Amino acid sequence: MSARADTPILSMRTAIIAVVVGVVSFASVIILSAFAPDLENRDRAGLHAYSTSALGYNLAFNLLQQVGYETSISRNPAELQTRVTNGLLILTPASGYDADELEDVQYYRGGYPTLIVLPKRTGYADRTNPRHYEQTSLYSIGRVEPLVDVLNSSIELTRVERLNSAMINGRSHALDLTGDVQVMRSNALLPILSNGDDVLLGRLAGENTYILSEPELFNTHGLSKLENARAMEAFMTEIMHPKFGNRIVFDTTLHGFERNRNLLRLLFQPPILGATIFAFATALLLGWSAFLRFGRPTRPEQAVATGRQSLIESTAGLFRQTEKEASLAGDYEDLARRQAISAIGYREELSKDQMEEVLHQRDIRLQAAEPDAPKRPDASTVGSPAQLVQFAKEFHAWKRKLTDECE
Repeated sequence: MSARADTPILSMRTAIIAVVVGVVSFASVIILSAFAPDLENRDRAGLHAYSTSALGYNLAFNLLQQVGYETSISRNPAELQTRVTNGLLILTPASGYDADELEDVQYYRGGYPTLIVLPKRTGYADRTNPRHYEQTSLYSIGRVEPLVDVLNSSIELTRVERLNSAMINGRSHALDLTGDVQVMRSNALLPILSNGDDVLLGRLAGENTYILSEPELFNTHGLSKLENARAMEAFMTEIMHPKFGNRIVFDTTLHGFERNRNLLRLLFQPPILGATIFAFATALLLGWSAFLRFGRPTRPEQAVATGRQSLIESTAGLFRQTEKEASLAGDYEDLARRQAISAIGYREELSKDQMEEVLHQRDIRLQAAEPDAPKRPDASTVGSPAQLVQFAKEFHAWKRKLTDECE
């Protein structure tokens, strides 16, 4: 084998860096793909707990947390079907289209309370800033009634002129609500926050399900006013009986924030995480092995080399050992002479004298046409390996110019 085949293509340091970078890059792509849904920004305009918009409930989430409640946001649809879930579950449907989802909710939940905040307004998200609304509009009563009918068809949903106050356990609380106030009227409701027959927050008789008809007592726009924030804190105290603890869960699956079981995600969570790390370590070792043995595996050297190349190398070695390289000049000249005759267009069967005559005549015409053309070297002057190489170069240049001239 030649020395060139044994030369490493990459240095050890470069190979290590290339393998590490490749494995880390591949692992990063896989991990980011698995956790991409959790990394995206969920703060976009909507009637959910992630939204900081005017109609969103993120401010209520933070206020309740500051008061001392253990608040969390759920993206698990199983939370709505579990019969026993600790704490208060808050549902914030966006419109009457969510009635089917409300109908499928398990409201018993082992006696723990459920609060449903009815919608009143909707809007269009700002294209330049999706976190806020560009324009909002008032829902018609007919767009909200399907939600109430799912809970109790006897509840009448209506809107009254501005209410400045409401009662909680016989104590008046000031309110600062915008425009007409959305209220409920029904004998099936036990009033928690009310003004006469107009109920803003009530509990379904015989159940632990609460309905808040006026969302301004829970959304960011309404809670930005001190009176509404105090009223919200008061009725939350009534809902959160000490025996239920202080855990509050805001559901967002009604708004599409559903976390499905992801195979990629499971690969990076215990107990499968150990196998994943082992797999990446194996990939690192395989990559390193590939760099150490780049390309086709080399064949073991034979005890006795065979083939044309081996014959040439052996013959050349023999001439080097006997120091007879200079004697090859005549043989090289005979071979080059026949090639030149063939290139000119003559048969190689010509005798040596006939070949010399043809080449001599061609050389005379070449020198007459181009005085600076290469001269034919003399093989008899070669006496060393270096002179042999120089003779071959000069003869090749002369032969090439001669055949070009003839062409």
